[in-house]
Amino acid sequence: MFRKIMILVDEHPQSQTAIAQGVEVARTHGAHVVFLHLPPAYAFPMADMPGGGMAAFAAQSAEEFEQQTQATAADLLQSAEAEARSAGVASVGAIGPGDASVDYVVEALTNRGCDLVVVASSGSNAVVRLLTGDIIPGLISRSPVPVLICPLPT
Repeated sequence: MFRKIMILVDEHPQSQTAIAQGVEVARTHGAHVVFLHLPPAYAFPMADMPGGGMAAFAAQSAEEFEQQTQATAADLLQSAEAEARSAGVASVGAIGPGDASVDYVVEALTNRGCDLVVVASSGSNAVVRLLTGDIIPGLISRSPVPVLICPLPT
């Protein structure tokens, strides 16, 4: 039924649940997996200064941030690909841009020919997910393929 499955991967522990369940679905269906990591966008830090003025300070430069996020992404994707390999599932990893949105994921699903997307749920309610920028509400309403939402095991 499924031939190519996209699994969204991040550094949160619940992502491991999505990886495990997505790889199992792929193994069962003989599907290939595309692991997609969406790194956070760089945010230039601002702080209040004495006297009521705002001043910018760089806790981490954009270059340092980019190096760190690329290293984190590489580690996460290598780990996910190793799990797929141990299950006998062919996979590839990809890194999206730091400002990726639901639009980017929908486009990636279409461009890569995926017929299922697997994403982890933090377990928070829909209002919290909307307020925190969680991608799940947008995927549910805009994905061209089925969305498998994996909650944390209880």
